[in-house]
Amino acid sequence: MKMKTMMRKTIFIFLIAIAALFFYKVLFKVEVTATEITTELISKEAAINVNNPSSSSTEKVLEGKKIVLDAGHGGRDVGATGQSGLEEKEITLHTIQNIKKLLLEKTGAEVILTRDEDESLSLAERAKISNDHNADLFISIHYDAFESSDVSGITTYYGDDKHQQLANLIHEKIFEQDMEVRDRGVTTGDYHVLRENESPSILLELGFISNKEDEQRMQSLEFQTNTANLIAEGIVEYLSQY
Repeated sequence: MKMKTMMRKTIFIFLIAIAALFFYKVLFKVEVTATEITTELISKEAAINVNNPSSSSTEKVLEGKKIVLDAGHGGRDVGATGQSGLEEKEITLHTIQNIKKLLLEKTGAEVILTRDEDESLSLAERAKISNDHNADLFISIHYDAFESSDVSGITTYYGDDKHQQLANLIHEKIFEQDMEVRDRGVTTGDYHVLRENESPSILLELGFISNKEDEQRMQSLEFQTNTANLIAEGIVEYLSQY
């Protein structure tokens, strides 16, 4: 009787030992797998941070650079007025503020606005702000108008031939977005803010406010977001090369 009892105890202890060994292996395997997954996620996160324009690794890509952004018109000068009553001075300021926000978040550049509210500013004052700051880049934003509401499209202007490459780059960037709009190309323009500017400078006409379809597009969140992002990308690309 005692022998049978001892054998049962021995078998019971043996079974417990086997079960413990089995659960240890399973637990160890789970821990290893979890560690591998965590390592993989960390690696992916690191890769995302390296390639993400908003990550700390690229925040200073334009550190030391000065960019002047000019919102066309302002104050008593409303610019053109759309069929819905939209005033050019309002939409240019909105676009400029979007671009400034992106540049400050992503590049570390110093961004100067010729105006950051609804105020009157002469063309000479706008060019002077750029020259006084010894800007590395100047971009003036406008929305076009014509007596015929059929005319539409986006145009990019430059003054000096040596700034044509900048104009081409930004213009091509804008048209990377998926939109149905006429491409009016890149051309020279005898504008005061370009002619009297000592910095690389361009003037963008981002659609005709006098055209119903263009006016609707320029007020859309999609167009404003995409355009600001693409212009900011173009600025980074240009100033990283020159």
